[in-house]
Amino acid sequence: MKHSPSPDTCGDCEGLRTRECLSTETVPLSTYKPGERGTIVQLCGTSDFRLRLMEMGFVRGTEVRVVKDAPLTDPVEFEIKGYHITLRRDEAADILMDRPSNGNGEQSRHRRRKGHGHDSPKVP
Repeated sequence: MKHSPSPDTCGDCEGLRTRECLSTETVPLSTYKPGERGTIVQLCGTSDFRLRLMEMGFVRGTEVRVVKDAPLTDPVEFEIKGYHITLRRDEAADILMDRPSNGNGEQSRHRRRKGHGHDSPKVP
């Protein structure tokens, strides 16, 4: 399912309220590969979910690095502010990031996806 900002799909998303939704200008964290790093641009989802992420350190401007995928690709381990945190891919899809770099400052060849992960395949 492709995501397009609307009151039905974004609920009380702060970005939608201020008309600054960046879902078409960024990539979801769920698309990053192990070793890639980037900076958080916007958090999406319900206010409770955004608060939970912020309490774990996922705040705008913070660098996140993908450490590794689990054997079945879900969950994914991230390093943020020196801590290791795992999130499910569908949760990581609501964290909008800048284009990833490969760890040594170079931008990865990364396709920008439209939407922010709501169209990513689900693992049965």
